[in-house]
Amino acid sequence: MDTQILKHGHRARLFPILSDSQKEQKSLSIILATMISVRPFAESVLSSFGQKLGKRSQIECFTEVTLTNEVKNFKDRPDALIVVKSGKKSWSALVEAKAKKNNLDYQQLERYVQLAKANGIDALITISNQLASSPSAHPIWTKALPKNMELFHMSWAALLTEAFLLASKKDNPFENDNEAFMVSELIRYLEHPSSGMIALDQMNKEWGNTVKATQSGHPPNPKSTEVTSMIATWHQEARDVALLMTRKLRTPVSLNLPRIFRQDHAAWVDKEIKKFCEKSILNFELEVPDTVDDILVEADFLRRSITASMKIPAPTDRARNSSRLNWLLRQLKSSDLSKISILCTTKGRGAKFGAMAHEINTESDEFKALNEITSFTVEMASDLSAKFNSRKKFVEELEDLIPAFYDNVGQHLKEWTPSPSKKLTTENEKNANKTNSIDSSPSISKPPSEHTSTAITLYERPEWTRQWANDEINNLARPSRKQ
Repeated sequence: MDTQILKHGHRARLFPILSDSQKEQKSLSIILATMISVRPFAESVLSSFGQKLGKRSQIECFTEVTLTNEVKNFKDRPDALIVVKSGKKSWSALVEAKAKKNNLDYQQLERYVQLAKANGIDALITISNQLASSPSAHPIWTKALPKNMELFHMSWAALLTEAFLLASKKDNPFENDNEAFMVSELIRYLEHPSSGMIALDQMNKEWGNTVKATQSGHPPNPKSTEVTSMIATWHQEARDVALLMTRKLRTPVSLNLPRIFRQDHAAWVDKEIKKFCEKSILNFELEVPDTVDDILVEADFLRRSITASMKIPAPTDRARNSSRLNWLLRQLKSSDLSKISILCTTKGRGAKFGAMAHEINTESDEFKALNEITSFTVEMASDLSAKFNSRKKFVEELEDLIPAFYDNVGQHLKEWTPSPSKKLTTENEKNANKTNSIDSSPSISKPPSEHTSTAITLYERPEWTRQWANDEINNLARPSRKQ
């Protein structure tokens, strides 16, 4: 694609002259101008669309575009056009953005697909406050695309997260202070309600009725719009929690989904509807780097509770169950055990055991009667009672529980690994050890190795970024809920 097909357009500006009513155009122009000026940010965003930038790659971004090859009866005007040139090759994408509570329009997207095809454009990118499990899993598109065309979606929250991850790297990724300042200001701007970004702060409007019907014993209709709407909102909230944890931990946190569901969102919705109708439970799993297991998040409609849990195998070098349990409790010594429960899974069909961590008595007859413990499930729960019915309270409790679980449990658990075999000692080594024991001086503790694992501290910013911090943006983990 050559920019010659561009009939009209404005260069993306960092300070666009637009009215306050044009929030999506203003925010989009600022993001695109930042991409042009800050190569690491452009690399981060474009990699989500499968594009790698070379050293000589050039990025051009235009807003409010009209194209040479028009489509009959086409009155819409795409918000932007991105063109990436790498030598003789080029890649292009139309961009359509929606701000605040404005959702994407399916028929409008169909027209943009036709326009992109007519002008040889490679992709269509949509941006809104609607969330998706990945850029390639579009929240509303279901049809097949023309050959050699791709469709991507990013939420404003996902773009904020990309900027946040970049600004949170331990080593400064920027070429100069100007780049660092621009990304810091972009984060500050996107977090403000005036940017048009809205965090998902409540479940769907039918939530309360669905909860009450389920708790009353009335089986939900899997084909009802209320259940479908609830599952769709739950999936968006799952993605929102992943983004929230990404910003808190400064490392990518994602949903653990089979590949088929990443590619086919409708199939994922169908499976979740069936599971909810059978068990009255909603759940999702978060993949957090360097943790012993995924975090399983469950919302139980009958118990009116939300739980977060991880499973960890028991060590096999300890014969007694009490020793295995103590191995686990030592890892949680700095945690609030009154908020943590532990379920012991045993070998065979023997009795299982579960209790709050601070109340476990290994000398009790019940514990002594257990078969060999093979694994532990460590859990934190929020019993919401009447709050479960509230669209807003439910989301607030969920988004408070997951970081608290990681802080108390997730960052501390380490899987047991067997000790290496001891080497046989020769006579010469025995004599050398005796000599060393006589001549040895008091040992001096060595500083920890640079490879020593350390727990991630939530909310802490890297040292190099603090020059850009102020009282207003010191905690960038969660966008404002104000609209």
